[in-house]
Amino acid sequence: MLYQLKMAGITQKDLVGVYVSVVRPVLEYACPVWQTSLPQYLSDNIEVIQKRALKCIFPGLGYADILRIVNLDTLNVSRDSICPNNFNIRRENVYPFPVTRTNRFRNSFIPWALYNCQ
Repeated sequence: MLYQLKMAGITQKDLVGVYVSVVRPVLEYACPVWQTSLPQYLSDNIEVIQKRALKCIFPGLGYADILRIVNLDTLNVSRDSICPNNFNIRRENVYPFPVTRTNRFRNSFIPWALYNCQ
């Protein structure tokens, strides 16, 4: 889609606006739910989509340079900034950290929320 818009002569500023308003919300959809259990390889795959979209808009520039030009963060940084603010566990309640036998459960939502939001 971005490539077709670019070929149609849309400016870079407008292409960034299309990316930020159409593509990026799909990449961040429901991230408070799945961010805590997202494996690194899937996080990297999602980041590749952003890299490809921005490289289409700004060919010949490095990814870090493009992020600085358009004033965006990486998706991982953006998800980390969105997620902790969504858990309103009261501070006076101290919940015991559950005993975990597997890394999958240890990295899942409930242990993560208990550990990070107390």
